[in-house]
Amino acid sequence: MRKGGITLFGYIKPFRPELKVREAEEYKAVYCGLCKELGRSYGIFARMTLSYDFAFMAMLFMSLNSEICPSFEKCSCIAHPFRKSCRCLENRAISLSAKAAMILTYYKLKDDLSDKGSLRKIAAALLMPFASSARKKALSSGEEAEFIDEAAKEMMASQKEIEGRKSPLSDEAAEPTAKFLEKIISLGGNEENERILRRFGYLLGRYIYLCDALDDLEDDRKKGNYNPFIYSGEEAVQSAKSVLYITTAELFDDLELLRLDKYKEIVENTIDLGLKAEIERIINKKGGEENGKSI
Repeated sequence: MRKGGITLFGYIKPFRPELKVREAEEYKAVYCGLCKELGRSYGIFARMTLSYDFAFMAMLFMSLNSEICPSFEKCSCIAHPFRKSCRCLENRAISLSAKAAMILTYYKLKDDLSDKGSLRKIAAALLMPFASSARKKALSSGEEAEFIDEAAKEMMASQKEIEGRKSPLSDEAAEPTAKFLEKIISLGGNEENERILRRFGYLLGRYIYLCDALDDLEDDRKKGNYNPFIYSGEEAVQSAKSVLYITTAELFDDLELLRLDKYKEIVENTIDLGLKAEIERIINKKGGEENGKSI
């Protein structure tokens, strides 16, 4: 488990085998557009924070806002220098996701600095000046960034308190992450859909935390990191798997209540198929069922 709360790093992504070619290209263009925006606004270091989760956030925000009309262009890519890629140009949705990525990275590194004698602490110390500068730049952009910053600060404080007393309750441990995304996802909507979006964000945050905790369980056990399932036993692990499937069903129900102006098929694919595929990957990890302590 990543110490100190949420780290968005790849659990929210589409199930590519079921995407049409056009849909796959549109998703890739948003992903590349977010990467370019991170580099353009916050420097090369910022591209290290790129993840499927922030790309989904940008795509969801664009889907919800009919006033955002995405534009595209061909561009070069540092990862693929010999061919041009199509990218989505900067817009409010991509900018908002980039701000969230920078602010969240700052607080994650700040928490890593409290580790004692670990390689993660050394890495955090080296990266912190870049993250701090990026956070300040994001905060200078207005109230939305300040709102995200305050939400992240609250989440990290709550998570630290829960980890400090080694809570065995996975629902309690997931609450700070769920509350954080409840607030952040609501930024993409309006008064009409705010209630639905807050519930959607809450469920998505709980899904991310539980996936991360189950995915990292054995690694955390070996390293002595906090993970609620270390203290709750195998029955709770099995229960959490069922909760994850129930959560994906609730997420899709909420999604059907939202009016998606664009990218509807990609967003639905991600929630209906992509999330379930991640659960299956975690459950079926090599060695996942080989002993009573594993998932």
